[in-house]
Amino acid sequence: MTELIDPAELARLLGHWQGPGAAQAAPLRAGLADLVQDGALPAGARLPAQRALAAALGIARGTVDRVYRELAAEGLVTAQQGSGTYVQRPALRRRTRDTGRLSSFTASPEPIDLSSGALPAAPGVAEVFARVAELLADGHAHRDGYFPAGLPELRAALARRLTADGVPTAPDQLMVTAGSQQAVWLVGQTLIGAGDTVVTEDPTYRGALGVFGAAGARIRAVPTGAHGIDTDLLGRALAQRPRLLYVQTSLHNPTGVHTGRARRSEIGRLVDRGDTLVLDDQSCADLPRTRSGRLGGLDGRVHPERLITVGTTSKLFWGGLRIGWIRADPAMIRRLTATRSAVDLGSAVADQLAVSLLLPRTAELRAERRDLLDTQYRQTVEVLAAEAPDWSWSAPDGGSGLWVETGQDTVRLASRAQAAGVRLAPGPGFSAYEGHRSRLRLPLWHEPGMLAEALRRVR
Repeated sequence: MTELIDPAELARLLGHWQGPGAAQAAPLRAGLADLVQDGALPAGARLPAQRALAAALGIARGTVDRVYRELAAEGLVTAQQGSGTYVQRPALRRRTRDTGRLSSFTASPEPIDLSSGALPAAPGVAEVFARVAELLADGHAHRDGYFPAGLPELRAALARRLTADGVPTAPDQLMVTAGSQQAVWLVGQTLIGAGDTVVTEDPTYRGALGVFGAAGARIRAVPTGAHGIDTDLLGRALAQRPRLLYVQTSLHNPTGVHTGRARRSEIGRLVDRGDTLVLDDQSCADLPRTRSGRLGGLDGRVHPERLITVGTTSKLFWGGLRIGWIRADPAMIRRLTATRSAVDLGSAVADQLAVSLLLPRTAELRAERRDLLDTQYRQTVEVLAAEAPDWSWSAPDGGSGLWVETGQDTVRLASRAQAAGVRLAPGPGFSAYEGHRSRLRLPLWHEPGMLAEALRRVR
């Protein structure tokens, strides 16, 4: 069966294809040519109709017509009268179909980037590296530096931290990773095969969708709302015995919702009726907006042999410290470590030492982040009320973003914004079903003046 490429999906794969003030045809042709030649658009797939792609990109249909004709002249596509335009050239290099989901971190810089919720470094992060240099010289530089499961002293420190947070943990239940994205990738590579079913929330973290898609999984998404995932629909999905359930019960990205105790317990009861593995992504658990302490997840509510949790220091300390972790049964940790050893012999020792020095300051830095995000939320709300009074949202329980209802097609809005030098993260990027087309995920940490300027450009 011929694969039909969705225009919204193609718009995201193109990423930031047009610079401010640039002509439209040439960069669009170059972007589509790259996708064909890199194999992101497989041979034989049918491109969107000209009118549909023009609408998704917010450009004239004639521009798309011109680009399609140029690509056909280059032999990259073939036009079949009355049928459509098809990708012609076989893939030369394989690239993940979902590159657009994480393009915030790979594309060239733009004047105003509202597509990423990553926070700046917390106070004191830079200063710890003087001490890191001493630790390297005194006790580590003479060793090979390879620790696939993580530096032993960091695993011990993380175990103490989680135990203090109410999740009793031993070092052999932990694996240190290069951030939470690698942690999710390792789970996907180790536990998911082509054709396996993965149940996720809808919307959900866009990086996880990319991982599961690349693994060849069939994704079944269950709606999540103001109180967490719909447990009635989740029960039906779990009755089909999926391979994996991926949820974010502590604090959800992009909605900012914390799932309460009763619903988390219900999720645990539903899961324990079968044999589905559970990946509880707790990457945002350290970012409550008004509460103190780490927000709870499914720990203690799912059988420990089937529960895998993911955490990270990037939200609390800094994204430049590529340190996350996986908590699981020791046998599972050994399986995941074996997968990691085939591609990566361990996270940077310097980063691990820096995190071990910062962990004793966890309570202080949680309070700093809480104050920052609460202040920024209030300022963001004021800017939105002034610049986008028809947009709406619910106050998040935490996190670094705001899930905004715009009342318009945000894929088209993002395309127009790109031409104005503003990057946005439209809702469909967070959905396995291309849903939430009228939603935007806006970061909270930008200065109010910058956000106001960005909204003036795109409104």
